[in-house]
Amino acid sequence: MSTLARDHRPIYIQVAETLRARVISGYYEDRIDGELKLVEEFDVSRRTIQQALEILVSEGLLTRQQGTGTFVNRRGVEKRYRAIASITDGIIGQGLKAGYRILASGREAATAEAQAFFGLDAGDETYRHRRLVLAAERPVAVASTVLDLRLLPDLELTHLDEGLYGMIRRRYGRTIVRAEDSYRPVLASAEIAELLGVAAGSPVFLAIRRAYDQTGTPIELSEFTMIPVPIEISIRQVGGDHADEPGPADPWTYKVGFGDFGETRHAPRGRRRR
Repeated sequence: MSTLARDHRPIYIQVAETLRARVISGYYEDRIDGELKLVEEFDVSRRTIQQALEILVSEGLLTRQQGTGTFVNRRGVEKRYRAIASITDGIIGQGLKAGYRILASGREAATAEAQAFFGLDAGDETYRHRRLVLAAERPVAVASTVLDLRLLPDLELTHLDEGLYGMIRRRYGRTIVRAEDSYRPVLASAEIAELLGVAAGSPVFLAIRRAYDQTGTPIELSEFTMIPVPIEISIRQVGGDHADEPGPADPWTYKVGFGDFGETRHAPRGRRRR
């Protein structure tokens, strides 16, 4: 319990946070560990475990069945903690066929930016996956994703045939639940212009994503250079940021869209929906 001991919050809050991360990541397929096993693992009282479980039940992440145990409420998990969408997810969500062409994929020495974000040392390696993203067979973005290999051992993406985020969750039990995205207009370089089918020097969007998994650990650092599309943001905030803060029962959702790739190319503009 040395990790918990360094945290000044009540122990049951800390235990609830650990269990919440497990539930979100898919660590528990159905039924979670029994109270006595959790008491032994966390080295706390049974009442502390019960208080932690009560928090997750109240959040709708767990359900209790008398005499059989405590189970993951899949609908509650999906409702409250919807994974951050990738650019491929956004294209598919618009009813378009997503595709990509790999430009480069493999290990490389961590850049200074990656070292700072992931907490790496000089000489450490990251995995860089660069691809041309297509929507309905039309190039819409050049995506360059850098991943922390310490969290994703034996990672190999040269033959990836599914969404990156889905693979990371399925194979490694890590769900990207928080992403810090920034967007700015830039001028297309000769290489980017050729890949996207625009004139060199044309305005394009550059999106920078810093993403974190359900434990709060940095896992992804990405750049997306996109054709000009409207950027869509949809935000609904209900309740507090922490489990011990009072707030309404309804969950919060946060979504940043990459834009409507089904529209004709046009100059960038902003759009906000509620």
